[in-house]
Amino acid sequence: MAEATKSAPIAYSPARLTGLVTERIAHPLSMFWNSWLQFRSVLTGDQSMNSQRSEAAQSATGLVTASVVVLCAALALMVGADVHARAGDRFRCIPADGGESYTSPGPCRSNTDTREPLTEQEKADAQATESRGRAFVRCTAADGRYSKFVLNGECPSATDIRTIEYAKQAIQPAREVTPPPESPATPLSPPAPAMPVPVVSAPASVPATLPARVSNARSGTGWVVKLGLLALVGLGIWGIFSLLGRRHGKAKAEQREVRAKAIARNRKNPASDKELRQDQPIRDRIDMQQKAQDFLAALGTGADVQGGMAFRGALQQSRLDYSMESLDRVDQLLSQVRTKFSPQRESWQNQPGADNFCLMLAFYLGEMISRQTHQPIKWHTREQAVPLMPADMPLPEASWSRVVGIIAASICVPLAVIEEALFGDSPTMTCKAFVEERVAKLPKPPAGDENERCAQMLEAFFNDGGILGTLAFREQLKLARLDYSLASLERLDQLLRFIRPHIKPPYDAFINNPDTQNFLRFSGFYIGMTVARVGATSVKWLDFAQAKKFAPELEFQFETSCVCVLSGRFYFPLGLVTEILLHPDAQRSVPEWANQALQVAPSPIPSILRSSVQSGSESSLDAPTALAIRKAGRTAAWSMFMVEGGSSGALTVFVQGEGDAGTFRDFSMYGSQDSAFEAAHSRMETNPDQAPFQVMSFDGYANLHTGRTDALTIELRTYTGERSSNQAESFTMSVACPYRNANDPKGFAIYSPKLLDCSAEAAMRSAIFKHFYLGIQEFKVKEFDWFHYLDERI
Repeated sequence: MAEATKSAPIAYSPARLTGLVTERIAHPLSMFWNSWLQFRSVLTGDQSMNSQRSEAAQSATGLVTASVVVLCAALALMVGADVHARAGDRFRCIPADGGESYTSPGPCRSNTDTREPLTEQEKADAQATESRGRAFVRCTAADGRYSKFVLNGECPSATDIRTIEYAKQAIQPAREVTPPPESPATPLSPPAPAMPVPVVSAPASVPATLPARVSNARSGTGWVVKLGLLALVGLGIWGIFSLLGRRHGKAKAEQREVRAKAIARNRKNPASDKELRQDQPIRDRIDMQQKAQDFLAALGTGADVQGGMAFRGALQQSRLDYSMESLDRVDQLLSQVRTKFSPQRESWQNQPGADNFCLMLAFYLGEMISRQTHQPIKWHTREQAVPLMPADMPLPEASWSRVVGIIAASICVPLAVIEEALFGDSPTMTCKAFVEERVAKLPKPPAGDENERCAQMLEAFFNDGGILGTLAFREQLKLARLDYSLASLERLDQLLRFIRPHIKPPYDAFINNPDTQNFLRFSGFYIGMTVARVGATSVKWLDFAQAKKFAPELEFQFETSCVCVLSGRFYFPLGLVTEILLHPDAQRSVPEWANQALQVAPSPIPSILRSSVQSGSESSLDAPTALAIRKAGRTAAWSMFMVEGGSSGALTVFVQGEGDAGTFRDFSMYGSQDSAFEAAHSRMETNPDQAPFQVMSFDGYANLHTGRTDALTIELRTYTGERSSNQAESFTMSVACPYRNANDPKGFAIYSPKLLDCSAEAAMRSAIFKHFYLGIQEFKVKEFDWFHYLDERI
């Protein structure tokens, strides 16, 4: 039977392998790349650069093909080098203790072993062993009686036929058997067939290292070659990606150049809507926030901005120092530009630096709003801001909407008021009014004090301003016509009782949800402030920690988290609102609660009005007392003059001297406020200079019926008889002079003084008020006029 021959495997040389990879991979890849570029140009409609792209694609394809060839050649050489490394040099190691020698591809097992190179024949045997397996010596008798392997390599008889067999030929890879015992020799029997031979210890002349270990051996030179080839592979990969990236970057640069030319053409000739839409991707990539920072930085340093700046000198003269007064100067600047140059909207952007001038003012107005509300502003282009707009409030396509600021989830477009001031037929809003309006409508950060939180929440509601967390049922509250009257408390009570059955709010969810919690707090604040206004009594708000100092038995819950103090009495309007809304069996109502609070309220705090000067009542005031009251009024005017600029009033004591003379003792240099008050009160008590009277003035707050307000407190004490500290006081008076701080957006204002305490009878108040205001009139300073700032509505 003819034996079928196994076809030998095809051997690929590195050159042939490189050629095949180039033919079957690199060339199709280049054809696919060219087709993709042409198809993409058709989709984008950019046919003007097809020829240039085709040439660039061909050159890039050539470079990519070369990189692929280098890569494939390096891989092929690496394969060849790996095969070559398998047949590296080996050495014979002879142990120092006389043990059996062995071969090793590298260092010996011990530093004391002697290392000798193998002969060429021994190397050939080692390579044969690696390819064919471990060698064994077989001894076959001349007459065929036995055939066996020997361990020491020497046959029993000199006539034996000595052959070498290899493990890969005699042993199946996955099978090991135990040789049968030797049988007695049988004459004239045919030779026994060769049996599978187990793996046994080889004689000393045969290498004992396993083939797997031989195949993984590497010489030092082989590793150097492989590292070099790995570097070539990395170089080929880097070349491919760098060429592709270079091609992509070049295409992007060409696109930017084309679009820049299109924008230049559009500025000379107004483009159609379709052409403007082609410019949108560029505007989408503009970092407007960084641009605003660069412009405002240039405003502070006087540096130039990219594209130039029109009216640079006028901007510097306007002193844009982030004060409210600077907004008046901005309005004047825009008015002067409008009057002198009569700018037109169509030709304005063609003038160098004109557009940057508008952007600078827009960024300045936005920064003013941000500083007034203590909230950051984020600038966007119109295309970037469109996805952020509510669905029912789309952003119109206009020149003033190209720059949009977002602050506290609210949209701010200051370019609208600037362009209206420059190009509008009859501008209706100034930059200052725009900033004030936006500040009033934006929510303020949470106040750290319950008095401030009450003022912020009520002001935001009545001025349509924002409240952080929003306010539930805001429209229903507006329909209740809240006007700080007792009738409005009845309408609020009806609203609360209407909400209860229709919504059936669960307690935990209602008090923990931000908008419904704001509704509860707002209702409590409004009830307490309405009772204070109707009764003209003092009101103050405490948080739980402050209230617990006065009422240690108080337990914390939502109803006690905010406490109202009316004329020194504790009330819990939050508990009232929560009971009506959430309690299963509410017993109280808002009008009933208010009437009970008003019944125990003391008499209203009397106000010292300007009309008191016209009073003709002298009411038996003696001359020393009248002089002391006038000096108290003059001290009040002097202290108010000190806080007009926005600073805090110093703690002082006026000491009356001989005649009309006197001196001010300043206690503001003490280490702490407590030590300063202790020293000032000690002076008032002991009267060390034996003065006829002393007047102490300090800055603080007054808990008026409108809420906590900045106020100067004036305390007067007179001393009778001889100038001695042991004499009893004959007259005492305490007056609060409330004012609106100069740092308030509405500016500085003085409210009517309030008589907090007086040792004289009520019948003498008319004369006391008259002399107090006469003392205010005596204070004459050119830069200050009490009556210019006076607002007696509070």
